[in-house]
Amino acid sequence: MMNNLSGKTAILYRRVSTTEQKDFGMSLSNQTERLQDFCKRNSVEIIGDFEEDYSAKNFSRPNFSEMLKFVVKNKNRIDYLLIYKWDRFSRNAMEAMNMISQFKGFGVEVNCSDQWINHEDPNQLIMLLLNLGMPQVDNMIRKDRTVEGTRNNLKAGRWVLNQPKGYLKGRDEMGKVLMKPDPEIATLISDLFKDFALGIYSQNEIRQLVKYKELKLSKSGVSRILNQITYSGQIRVPAYKDEPEIIVDALHQSLVSKEVYNKVQVELGNRKRIKHKPIKQNDFLPLRGFLECCCCGSNLTGSGSKSKTGKKHYYYHCNNRKGCKERYRADQAHNSLNNIFEELKPDKEVSELFELILKEKFENSEQSNKSLIKSLNEKIIKVKKRKSSLLDKFIDEAISQDIYSRKDKELTEEHFELTNQINQLNDYEKDTKKFIEYGLHLLNNLGSFFSKASVSSKQKILSSIFNQKLVFEEEKYRTPIFNKGIKLISRSISILRKGVNKNERQSYDYLPFCTRGGT
Repeated sequence: MMNNLSGKTAILYRRVSTTEQKDFGMSLSNQTERLQDFCKRNSVEIIGDFEEDYSAKNFSRPNFSEMLKFVVKNKNRIDYLLIYKWDRFSRNAMEAMNMISQFKGFGVEVNCSDQWINHEDPNQLIMLLLNLGMPQVDNMIRKDRTVEGTRNNLKAGRWVLNQPKGYLKGRDEMGKVLMKPDPEIATLISDLFKDFALGIYSQNEIRQLVKYKELKLSKSGVSRILNQITYSGQIRVPAYKDEPEIIVDALHQSLVSKEVYNKVQVELGNRKRIKHKPIKQNDFLPLRGFLECCCCGSNLTGSGSKSKTGKKHYYYHCNNRKGCKERYRADQAHNSLNNIFEELKPDKEVSELFELILKEKFENSEQSNKSLIKSLNEKIIKVKKRKSSLLDKFIDEAISQDIYSRKDKELTEEHFELTNQINQLNDYEKDTKKFIEYGLHLLNNLGSFFSKASVSSKQKILSSIFNQKLVFEEEKYRTPIFNKGIKLISRSISILRKGVNKNERQSYDYLPFCTRGGT
């Protein structure tokens, strides 16, 4: 029952959310009219008026905070905080009760013009809880409907969330949501995946390439794109309640193939497991991080110093703080490195013979690859049957949700790994000849490639050739230790060179890489 309000003071609070603005019954103007009429009829003086367009899921609202400050400053002058309906105050019952208690501590009663509550009557507490609880229940129902609608669209292969970079909003012939490739940058997104799948760029390096400047990618932006399965024409529907996570084919046009996307995921997984300590880069000192002191065995660094003429000269040197004085000119170390590259370079006749041998060897392995691919496909069929059987058991309630989710995840990972192996074998056959031709061209022109490469590429070349740090002593390098692959190629070329020098075309089964068990 409403008390005599004549002579009391009040502040008004009106609120709508963005989705309610068109609802006349909840409009700010309608709330204003109702509240002012209530105060006029009951002789209540209005000393403050606040309104806002904001969600009521919590009290982190800009104008509500301003109102709270006003109440604190004028608490001795305010009797009531008036609202039109309780859902204008809050749609969270627990937080609303706490806030009502907080206002009561200031001597201000929170009440509603259309749903008045007598706070002195314990019997009306139930009505207050109902009035505050119904909006929260309504929010929960709306949320469930929204989530359910979104999940149904995702399951149907229709992406209804924010468009990933490279896509624009669109609709199909039925008028339903169906995003479409952005004609300006979709090709760049495709190239980004393909380039990263090569395994030669880090995420930071690839985003700094000139061709991708238009994408304006941050470090986290590159990671989000490369991990987004949506680009491959698939949609990941997350687990919800008792439903497990699933991946479905999408209706929108993919920007990359599933094979390329899977390669990228393998690369991302490898990068997470292997973390290299970064090497400081200087265009004039590309060997920094790859040299060892011949005197004390420490790692050499490098720096530049100006001569009396003002010209800057660069040196590799040991750490002076350790008391070692080892120091030599950078250009001498660079010139001597070219000698190593020249020693790796095969003669023309040897190079041609080496190319023939490699191509024949790889062609002989083609049949073996096909047999292996067939075996992997048979394993994939078995995995699919196991997944189907697992789903049947789950539907028949023969196994629990936890067991189903765990086993389904294991089978999905096994399927992914088998598919990736098949893709690698297919790529191996498809790219072999190009790889051989390019590899031999690189080997024949290693010095030229190195001199023209960026400092980052030079360091990658060095890492792929040498297994240990180089030691420079008396203007030449000690015998370097090559990586396994380079060592194998070097030995094979040496054997072929001897055969060519004898003018013989001998059987090459004895070459290190031509063992009968395969490469």
